[in-house]
Order: sequence, then structure tokens, then C-alpha cells
Amino acid sequence: MAYASRWLLVVCSLEGFSRMQEWLLPCPIKIVIGIDCPGCGFQRSLLALLQGQWQESYRLYPPTVPLLMLLLYIILKNTFRLDRRDTVLKVLAVMCGWFVLGAYVMKLWHAPHP
Repeated sequence: MAYASRWLLVVCSLEGFSRMQEWLLPCPIKIVIGIDCPGCGFQRSLLALLQGQWQESYRLYPPTVPLLMLLLYIILKNTFRLDRRDTVLKVLAVMCGWFVLGAYVMKLWHAPHP
């Protein structure tokens, strides 16, 4: 039990998450085209969320929490065999898709133009 609590403390430490910044993957679409893709910012937003910085996480990429909730639902659905017709999953996926698209349009709309 003591080993598990020490491991959890190490994983949740701010130092551990700040080192994870070095492992973030660059966006190939942004490198090639020069414009953010609809997923740009998710990695940094997730790290901010794991550090407890909710406002910063939302500022970096607003759809992070809904996408994580969708992922959690998919895991629970497959684990406990919920919703065999996938009705809830389809509704949640469409809602998340529209949220991602809306956040992307707002990001492009408010981006500084050269």
C-alpha cells in the first residue's frame, strides 16, 4: 500500500507533469500547412488538466473534458456491455464532434492574421 501511495504521489507531482512537456508530439498538419488542426492544443490542455489547472486547460483546448468523458463512456460501455444499440454513444460522439468543430471555428476566427 505504501508503494502505491508513493507511486501516485510521483505521478501526480507537478514536476513529473512539467517534464512531460518535453514529450509532446508536434502537429504534422501545422508543420506542413502552417494552420492549427482541430486537435491542436489537446496535449497541452490534458497536461494542464492533470495539474489541476482547469481554466488553463479550457483556454488551451475547450473540448478536452467532453472528449475525455466520451472516452470514459466508451470504456464503461464496453466493460459493462451497456447500450447495445449505441444510441447514447452516437449522440455523445455527435455532440463532441460539433463542440470540436465549433471550438476550431472560433479559434480560427479569433486567430491573429498576418
